[in-house]
Amino acid sequence: MLCRVELNLRFPCLSAEEAIAVGEVAGCVVVSREEGRITFDCPSCDAFKRCALAKSVNGERIRKERPTIERSVKTLDAITARLMVNLARVVRGSKVWEPFLGTGAVAYEVERAGGYVVGGDLDESALRLARRNTSGDIVLWDALHPPLRGRLDAAVGDPPYGRLSTSSIDVRPLLLSFVEVASLHVKKGGYLVFASPVYVDLPFVKSCMMFLHGGLYRVVYVMKV
Repeated sequence: MLCRVELNLRFPCLSAEEAIAVGEVAGCVVVSREEGRITFDCPSCDAFKRCALAKSVNGERIRKERPTIERSVKTLDAITARLMVNLARVVRGSKVWEPFLGTGAVAYEVERAGGYVVGGDLDESALRLARRNTSGDIVLWDALHPPLRGRLDAAVGDPPYGRLSTSSIDVRPLLLSFVEVASLHVKKGGYLVFASPVYVDLPFVKSCMMFLHGGLYRVVYVMKV
């Protein structure tokens, strides 16, 4: 079955990467790629309905459902949370490490995709909200010293930075340490997906820019272990 996925031209890099990731876990093959559209050969086109950025599939507009979670000013927006989970190739049964859990926006999307979250944060008030937003394993922890056993399928996180950060480490060394630690806990072939402010440059990891508003941008990194 041919599935023509119309991409979001505001986020062309991320939209294409997400569609390819979703197609990969759905058993699809890329047939053609052109500006603003990717055509796949798939068993079913339904998988693309989980996309956060894609506009439509075979002309049918993708509905963006709003999550029913408890939020705070630190809560990651639902579109970015779902996008990152999709980029990490999370499917039913996936075990996912969320090192910077916050109030659980990413964890909520992991569970929507059928995955299971092991997560933590240093912010106790955020964790109290997270416990109402996810049923995963949640603990108060330092992301660089997680109490993990065995290997997980993916790691997804939006690290703390700026005035809302509770971390005592600058974001670039924090991310470099996270990549090192996560590589020890994620299975070979699994994915690390994380975000950062635009001034952090990790040239050894594949990335896409996300325009937010004004002069603000976010960078989303995707790394295969």
